[in-house]
Amino acid sequence: MTTIDQLYRVEHWKYMAEGNANVVLQYIGPDLRFRTTVLRVRKIARLSRRKTSASFITSQFKDLADDPMAQKENLFTEPLFSSKIIGQLLGHEYVEQLVLISLPTEFLKALSEAIEPWRPSYRLHKGIDCSRSVGFLALDHTRFLKPSSSQPSIALEIKPKWGFISQSAFIPRNRDIKKRKCRFCMHQYYKLVSEQEANLSEYCPINLFSYEEALVQDALEALVKTPQNNLRLFLDGVQQSISKETMMHCLIGPDAEKLQLTEAITGDEEATLPVSLTDIVTQILIQSPLLRKLGRLQLALDSLDVETVHRFYTQMVDPVTNTLPEPTFEEFLNTAEAFMYRVDMGEMMSHDQETFEAINAASLGIEPDDVEDLEAIPADLMLHFIREFLLSATLKDCSILITVRRMENAEETPESKINPVTLRETYRSGGVTDNKIQFQEHCRQIKVMGIDFIYKIACIDLDPKKMAAVPKYLNKDREIVDYYLAAVGDRNVKNCGSK
Repeated sequence: MTTIDQLYRVEHWKYMAEGNANVVLQYIGPDLRFRTTVLRVRKIARLSRRKTSASFITSQFKDLADDPMAQKENLFTEPLFSSKIIGQLLGHEYVEQLVLISLPTEFLKALSEAIEPWRPSYRLHKGIDCSRSVGFLALDHTRFLKPSSSQPSIALEIKPKWGFISQSAFIPRNRDIKKRKCRFCMHQYYKLVSEQEANLSEYCPINLFSYEEALVQDALEALVKTPQNNLRLFLDGVQQSISKETMMHCLIGPDAEKLQLTEAITGDEEATLPVSLTDIVTQILIQSPLLRKLGRLQLALDSLDVETVHRFYTQMVDPVTNTLPEPTFEEFLNTAEAFMYRVDMGEMMSHDQETFEAINAASLGIEPDDVEDLEAIPADLMLHFIREFLLSATLKDCSILITVRRMENAEETPESKINPVTLRETYRSGGVTDNKIQFQEHCRQIKVMGIDFIYKIACIDLDPKKMAAVPKYLNKDREIVDYYLAAVGDRNVKNCGSK
């Protein structure tokens, strides 16, 4: 684990964003080595859900220092999980690099107090976990390693969620609505009733994952109308409010007199209207294989449905502790390799959806009737499918960051860039060595409405999911389906993805 004294200055970090599990801070200090990096620190639930003042923030954390389960959590392998396991499945060029660094407890406490005024109120029931004393340094994917002197960098962070509707034979008959409606659309009714959201989202992931230009565009426009926590917009690393207007004009550089790209700029009579960021991201998504691979991996790794996975879980748990050991890095790696042996990745991408699902179902080596006699199923096989399900859960919860800017001139090329960062690493023995970490971005070029853009695309938030969460996954799945059926019913339901 790396110790970097230069990073332990609270004033060198600015609150950037946060999700359910992590707070992300942007480096704003003077050290050029870290100018395009972010710090990701874990969150933990506070003992009190009420709003807290900065004066006693740090007393509101659950103390996990003496918790043996917390001590078992091996954060040292998390960068390996994302790079070696998810990278092997999804493609290394799409997976962000993480560097585990040591963070002094006092620094984390001071950081907690400093960022509190900038955090949204609905996130305050959790705060920085000061007991961990570690965090992750990563590349700031909302900006390019080499900034432009004239063109802004625009980043769109999309949390696409579940990109498939399962036709698994393992789905119970009383839950077959899951074969027609996607998880996200059903979940909206649960969020509405539980007052997590005030309105239903207009977004449907099945459209985003469809690879049909009109449907992908519709999905992105729906996200702009009802972003909830599924869409974020950044301008040169600073989060912006989302609207149709900002999506239309955010890519225009400061040298443009008006927020409009005209024939005079492009030489293209069809480009008399502004190029929307939505237009550009639509073209990027239908040209990139990422969403197809992501959606098919989500589906194939969740072939048995959570109901069957939970049955395996209850069969395998320790009768005394009612728990299962958390998967090790090696076990996750073996599971990913066995999956890739079962499912040919090239074949997975080349077939149409229906053929792919049929091939995947035939490769499972297990039928719905088999789970009626759990004693006959090898324990290793049950554990394997539980771990596949957890890998799918990671991919269902990831975010995609697409960063775009106009090319400055015709000579510019979208070559990949590397930012070598020399980190000083201190060992327990007292020895010191310099460890060079190379953050790399893979840039590409795209032409939209006659205009050339440079872009990069990355997957973030690829944390491993917990074995202990399987019962929660089942309960949430049942609640979502029950709330949807109570609100809408199962008759005359328009299938997600139908035209």
